Amino acid sequence: MMQQLMIRLWNGWDMIYYKCTRLTYVDKGKNIFRVAVKPYRGEPLKTTDGYQLQPGDLYAQLHLHNVLLAKQLHRTARQEFAWAVTLKKCIRSSLPQLAQFIEQHPHSKQIKVILGTTFLHRGATRLGFEVTDIPYTRYKLWKSFGIRIIFLLCHPRGWKEILKRKQDFIPKRVFISKEKLKHYLGSEN
Repeated sequence: MMQQLMIRLWNGWDMIYYKCTRLTYVDKGKNIFRVAVKPYRGEPLKTTDGYQLQPGDLYAQLHLHNVLLAKQLHRTARQEFAWAVTLKKCIRSSLPQLAQFIEQHPHSKQIKVILGTTFLHRGATRLGFEVTDIPYTRYKLWKSFGIRIIFLLCHPRGWKEILKRKQDFIPKRVFISKEKLKHYLGSEN
């Protein structure tokens, strides 16, 4: 009951956050990804398939729609194993639409890389993403705090898991070239 109340409050906050950012839904209510296409401001980044992201280049900043994900996990995944399976299924089934969204974006030709920051980086390489550390900054501290709150609302064992697996809550950057993401076009994962 308390978890449902927290998800409702979080949903209200998420609506404000969405309106204040340049996020776009990939498919509202169905896809767990949201995207903001914007100029890159970090250090140069190179994908293993040779695409480079330099400061000023356009990229697709990838965001998980955490409230939607939390609702799906809360409805279907009461056990830890079911939680992991549901999470993987949600991500995998959202990738084809993400690839299509990027391909049809008005700035598609300028977008070379899709990049996000998450603690859900385990298994990302099996989906074609690359994973790197992010520099130690206030952003990393803030992101780590936010990640714990999200996990607390989504996971059936909440705080127990947070205390047990502290190292798993260090956010990392996950990224993939647009060309590699095209692999998901037309797939029904």
